[in-house]
Amino acid sequence: MSKACWSTEIAGFAIKLSQQGCDRFTVTYGKQIESKRSYAQAAASLGEAIMHALVCEDRLDNRQKGER
Repeated sequence: MSKACWSTEIAGFAIKLSQQGCDRFTVTYGKQIESKRSYAQAAASLGEAIMHALVCEDRLDNRQKGER
């Protein structure tokens, strides 16, 4: 059984976190679905999805140091 934990929409993309059981999560970002993720893996995937969406909205600058 899947439990919806959190969701938002950024840059027109739905970002969702759901839990299927102990240390078993799914992160959905637009059409990308990453399932059977541990807590740590899901946290990393969720963070990457949020930050990527924010870059798409020009709310973050993801250039490397020294890059123009």
